[in-house]
Amino acid sequence: MKTRFNSILAIVFLLFAGSFYANSQIAISNLDEVGKIKNGTTYIAMKDPGSEKSKPYIKVFKDNWTLSKIEFIKYTDIEKYISKGSSFLTMGGYETNVQFTTLYHNGSSRNGINYSNTHLYLELWTCDDKYFEKERKKFKDRYKNEVARIELFTDFETLRDPDKLYQSEYDGEGHIRNWGPGILKNYLQALMSFLNKKEDRSLYSGIMNKEEIKKLKNEVLYVPDYVLMKFNKFTGDESKKHDEKEIFEEYDLKYQLISTDDLNQKILENKEKFYYLIYIKSSTDKYITVINSQNGELIYSKYSPMSYNIKPDDLEELQDEIK
Repeated sequence: MKTRFNSILAIVFLLFAGSFYANSQIAISNLDEVGKIKNGTTYIAMKDPGSEKSKPYIKVFKDNWTLSKIEFIKYTDIEKYISKGSSFLTMGGYETNVQFTTLYHNGSSRNGINYSNTHLYLELWTCDDKYFEKERKKFKDRYKNEVARIELFTDFETLRDPDKLYQSEYDGEGHIRNWGPGILKNYLQALMSFLNKKEDRSLYSGIMNKEEIKKLKNEVLYVPDYVLMKFNKFTGDESKKHDEKEIFEEYDLKYQLISTDDLNQKILENKEKFYYLIYIKSSTDKYITVINSQNGELIYSKYSPMSYNIKPDDLEELQDEIK
């Protein structure tokens, strides 16, 4: 059974109660739609494309989106632009309902806590041709062909109320951790590469560039300081922090914590490449990724189910691959 948020933006953000399996931070599917996208126009939806906060992101799109012509529109105007030659890049998501069940030794069981897992992401999609079979048909989620998605790590406040993504300017107003003009630039570079090569990717498939990852033996790994945020899976509290020494105790190579703002600036301004880590918590899923700042290549990506926080083991596994 499908559920919608009570919002005028329900057309964009449709959540599904039921199973949905995704696999590495960037997923690619429905590759037959890529040709349609290349020959048409991609509409990038924002709260207000004319706002000052949108300008740095619009520049990044203009400089790095090479797949098709692009235009920038408001979320509320999406239906006006739906046509057979159009595609859309929007914030999206889905929800799965989960109930814990306790099984006793005597074979009896009892239902436990009921809760929902919400996953939020940047989504590239086209409209299925079936939508155009009847005139003035109301757009519904079943007409959406998802071509690509990039997982977003939002704060718990936004997971509880996803409409905050649409009420916020395109900078996310602090609600998205793996975000900013620099990080978006690298995401777009990776996305263009995957789509032009027509590489079908699932979110759970790992990534490993053995030649590139070995270079971290002698180079600094930049790590955004939000990785130290400690999430309480029972209360949703995010006010506490991990101890840096504890998290990096198994990583004896060079690294440097950096603010997200400084990381974005470094990506945009540094001509020489460097490597940085992105940690994403998408509801109960965790992704650890290392990105080449120069071309956006994901040189390492590992998925962990039912994991809420970064752990020393995550850095130890990365180090094992480097060495």
